[in-house]
Amino acid sequence: MASTVPKLQLSRDMLPRLSPVFQKGFRVEIETGCTLESLLCDQWKLTHNYVMEKISTLFLDAKPVDDISNAWIAEGSVLALSSAMPGLVGAIMRRNGFFSPLREGITYREKAVKHHVRRGLITVKLFNLLIQDLGPRFLAMGFFVNRNDLPADLYESLGERLVAGRSIFIIDDLN
Repeated sequence: MASTVPKLQLSRDMLPRLSPVFQKGFRVEIETGCTLESLLCDQWKLTHNYVMEKISTLFLDAKPVDDISNAWIAEGSVLALSSAMPGLVGAIMRRNGFFSPLREGITYREKAVKHHVRRGLITVKLFNLLIQDLGPRFLAMGFFVNRNDLPADLYESLGERLVAGRSIFIIDDLN
């Protein structure tokens, strides 16, 4: 898919200007039909320690996840990742936190479905410190974003700021 769409390449110093894109969500191509743990550690090469210590809140398809080894990624999944969030809501949503039983009714539970392994797109959302930590990794891997989701001034200024190796694939309509 990547070869059929316009491609822009960015330097790392553009990362703060992409915060709205990272928070709203962008698409990445992955091998679907895997666990969330496998996606994070095997495909994205994050260390297990990083995942356990830095990514304290995970949502898969709008449901908080406690057990990343039993949460399965499918084509079209939406994955939101955050480091520790402040306040009561942050404490309740934190993976395996003291207050996580308070959200029992909305917590991700695996359904008995067949998991198809194939290349596919998922939506990823990054929040707070993870934008700085993981944003460069996604820039290096490349990701897809709707043209309208890029700040207009950023899109216009990119022509002069191209650096090899970091890519955003601009799509007119991903829906």
